[in-house]
Amino acid sequence: MGTERCSDGSVGPDHPVAQNAVGASRTPKPLTPRRYYVQRIRRQQRLINIIALLAAVVSTVMAAIQFMTGWDYSIAILELGVAAICASIPLLHRFGKLVPPLVLTVTTYVAVSVITFRIGTNAGLHQFVLVVATFIIIVMGVEHLVLATVLIAIGTALVIVLDFAAPEVALSQPAWAIDSGFVLTAIAASIIVLSGVAFALHEIDRAEDAMEREYDRSEALLTNMLPAQVAARLKNSDARIIADKFDDASVLFADIANYTERASQTTAADLVEFLNRLYTQIDGLVEQHGLEKIKTTGDCYMVVSGVPQSRPDHLEALARFALDLADVVDGMTDNAGRMVSLRIGLANGPVVAGVIGTRKYFYDVWGDAVNVASRMESTGVPGRIQVPQPVYERLRNEFEFVERGEIQVKGKGLMRSWFLVGPQPGETHTRAPSQPITTGDQLPG
Repeated sequence: MGTERCSDGSVGPDHPVAQNAVGASRTPKPLTPRRYYVQRIRRQQRLINIIALLAAVVSTVMAAIQFMTGWDYSIAILELGVAAICASIPLLHRFGKLVPPLVLTVTTYVAVSVITFRIGTNAGLHQFVLVVATFIIIVMGVEHLVLATVLIAIGTALVIVLDFAAPEVALSQPAWAIDSGFVLTAIAASIIVLSGVAFALHEIDRAEDAMEREYDRSEALLTNMLPAQVAARLKNSDARIIADKFDDASVLFADIANYTERASQTTAADLVEFLNRLYTQIDGLVEQHGLEKIKTTGDCYMVVSGVPQSRPDHLEALARFALDLADVVDGMTDNAGRMVSLRIGLANGPVVAGVIGTRKYFYDVWGDAVNVASRMESTGVPGRIQVPQPVYERLRNEFEFVERGEIQVKGKGLMRSWFLVGPQPGETHTRAPSQPITTGDQLPG
């Protein structure tokens, strides 16, 4: 008791020929781990550049103060050297990720040590080493945690050694020079700390946003393959098998008449574009009627009503959908002027629905109603909606039918069938608000 396929034996969008034609439209690339890593490296480089240029400015100002006071030109020359090295940091990224932070760290450690021994610890310059150490791990990242930890330990030890080994006042300078140096050091330290914290917070926000986007994307993909209720059960349930029995549901198959002949005269790209346009229109009808699309197989479209959510009017809803579906393709022609029409068949009865597969989940429906609906489509007439006797008995008070008579059905023998025409006089049938495919939307040749 399996689901019957459409009768055409046709080539659909999933055929290799059709797949080769797909690719004209491109969607934006998701933020993959590789792309996220590249973007993070660029942000780290910008942070290093900002700190390095800030250090270059501070060193230049300190050198200017030394030249103005005239007390120790060697310190001024050293400050200018530090400024030159820091200004060149943006040029060092080409040599590797670790080169710029290592050069900046070593330069800071050496320069601060020399200057502190020259002017004394009262200026507080040696505390600047701790500030530089705090941003090392942010710039290097957790992938270089050991190296960053070693550099931080060296910086901490250096501050302790300088505080005890260097004199408090080694070079007599005017108070304004000492105060100016202290203020500049404090401002630079604050900016570095602020930049590091802002960078870290920004990284956290971006990571959370990326996770939310990828979660939404995966949710959309999952609910695009499975009904929302089934997808929720699949995620939250420990059950390995999801299967439900429905005592009464209805099934519809729709197939493009003479599709194989038309497909042989159409390029793969144009064929896929047409099917996508048509199926997108039908998808909208399915959603508007509150039904569930099961699958498309070639040129065949399968819809169920009353699954996975039971509803008392499932058969009436599917009948209204069938009428709208026939209306959607009414008057459509191909480039040769031939009419394009659907064979539509529907049936009702007990069915079983469940999820199959382990890699590509697939929600399918099985049961005698599925087989009968497929036979109603395959033995139908283009442009007509064929139903078996039980459907007629259920809907004859609300819809108009034309009797076809007895037909030979594979696996069933003779079955009495009817054509669904429309609602009974006095019954309102408001078409779902969608834009039909008009004669101008032709099947490409």
